[in-house]
Parts: sequence; structure tokens; C-alpha cells
Amino acid sequence: MKRIIILCIFVILVSHSVVYAKFKDNKPPSYEELYTEWGYTTIDDAITQFENSYNKDLKLPLRVPPIAFTHHFGKFTDSEGNTNSFSAQFVNDKHPEKHYKIDVKAAEDGMEFNERQVIDTYKLKNGTIASYISLSQHQIGFYALVFTKNGWQYILSIDERVADTVTPEVLVKIANSFEDE
Repeated sequence: MKRIIILCIFVILVSHSVVYAKFKDNKPPSYEELYTEWGYTTIDDAITQFENSYNKDLKLPLRVPPIAFTHHFGKFTDSEGNTNSFSAQFVNDKHPEKHYKIDVKAAEDGMEFNERQVIDTYKLKNGTIASYISLSQHQIGFYALVFTKNGWQYILSIDERVADTVTPEVLVKIANSFEDE
């Protein structure tokens, strides 16, 4: 009987500790913690790493979509086979649908998409043809404007839930906002 009482006390103490530990761990990580864990840093640091890997300047559009963002992060991905990429994420921690991305790769390593994904095409002010396409990533739909400029393929994408605000025409204005034009 003494063993049973000691075992019960032990189980109660252990279960109490586990409950406390679980409560403490249930606090969701901040966006800063999450994106850092996923390998993101500042946009400037990621651009520098990307430019150093190609020994070539990377220009980004000067405009962003007309929605509120609380955070922005950059990431340089150094992949095997020399297909490095740059990604900039603009997010809002209160409204996850307010999510805009810029992905850049060397044009020869760019994303391929099929004609079924193409919703429309647009001519940019420098004469480049941009394709407005539909994408899905992890159960979330995105629309993207894909174009090539200065040897880079740019993919400007927006969460489909804000596509009524960030229309294809807005993405075209962003694509036309490079400093050198």
C-alpha cells in the first residue's frame, strides 16, 4: 500500500510538471523568431549575399502593394548546382492574408509554369512581357506576376485573399517601378 501511495504522489508531481511545461511551450513564437528559424534575415543582408554569389547587382522594385505590412524579411538560398535564389517576404502579423513576396533567380534557372496557370499577360514599360499566373502553395493560393529583367527572373506574388486590392495592374505598376527606368 505504501508503494501505491508513493507511486500516486510521483505521478501527480510528474503530470503537474508536464502540464506546466506544455503551457509554457504553447506560447506561439513571434514572427521574428519564426522567420529567423526558417533562415530569414534582413532584406539588405540577403541581397548582399545574393549579389556576392553572382558578382552582379540585384535591383528590386521601389513600390510595394498598397496594404499594411508589419514585418519584412529577406533570404538568400545557396542551393547545390548553382541555382541560388533571393526571397523577400512582406507580412502582417495581425492579418496573415496580407502577404507579398518577391522571389528572384537567374533567368536561366527561373521558374517554369504551364499555359494553364497563365491568367493574362502584360507588357511592361521596358517592353518585357510579364505573365500573371495562379499558384498554390501549402493550401494557400497566390497570384504572381512573372517577368525577366537584367538577367533575373522576378516573381512578384500576392495572397489570393487580397487580390481585389492588389490587382494585376497594381503588380504591373510595381514591376515598372525599378530605379533604372
